[in-house]
Formats: sequence, C-alpha cells, structure tokens
Amino acid sequence: MTVWIEPFPKKKRGDEFGNLAPYRKGRPHRGLDWSVPEGSPIKAICYGQVKEVAWSDGLGWYLIHSGDAGKKFVIYAHLKEKPDIAVKTLVHPGETIIGHVGNTGSLTTGAHLHLSVATTKNVHLAPYDKLVDPAKLFEESE
Repeated sequence: MTVWIEPFPKKKRGDEFGNLAPYRKGRPHRGLDWSVPEGSPIKAICYGQVKEVAWSDGLGWYLIHSGDAGKKFVIYAHLKEKPDIAVKTLVHPGETIIGHVGNTGSLTTGAHLHLSVATTKNVHLAPYDKLVDPAKLFEESE
C-alpha cells in the first residue's frame, strides 16, 4: 500500500476537489488547496520520482512527480519559486522538500498550495475523469 501524507493540517484546506463555487464558472476544481503562509515548505506527499519542473501561465511554478509505483502522478502548483530539485530525483513522503507555498500564475487569488493527482503524467492537462481526489488518498492512508 502506498503511503500518502497530507502536506498541511486538514483544517488548512481551502477549495476541495470538485468544488463548483460560482467563481469557477461551471468548471469543477481539479485538485485540493491548502491556505497556508507564503514561503511555507511543502513536503512530498508520497514516494516517487520527479518528472517535471516548469512554469505555466495559469499554475505558476509547479513540480510533477510519480506516485503509487508509477500508477499516479502528483502536481504541486503556485510555488513561490522554481523548485530546486532535479528531474529524476527520488522523493520521500514527509521528508523531501518539493518547494515553497507561493502565489504564482494567473489562477490564484492568494498564497496557497494547489495539489492535483491523476492517473496520467500530464496532470495539469488531464481530463477530469483521470483525476483522483487527494483527500481520499490521505484518508486511505490514515
């Protein structure tokens, strides 16, 4: 069984997966957010290997790594700066620092971590039916 560790306390959660708030204009939220102070270190949520570190106009600085023995992929978005971690680096849950909470990209209204999990490497472009609710993964690991 894969270990999934929530990156911040549950009480710091913001928008949940699938949220259809009016400001989303009919598009369900594609991940889970945590409202924590800018600059807070983000630890890996599961074992994996870094696949991509890049910039997106919408998501800002982000990092994608594999998880669940390569069956799932995780994206951490809106990071404060480009993560100082190389592609192919192995990450360990609760130990490896992925980056720091930021407010980068156009799809943000303040400092927070946006995290999505999908069954395809291109998490940020995955069809909605390929996305996984991160909260359920954390609950299964408790």
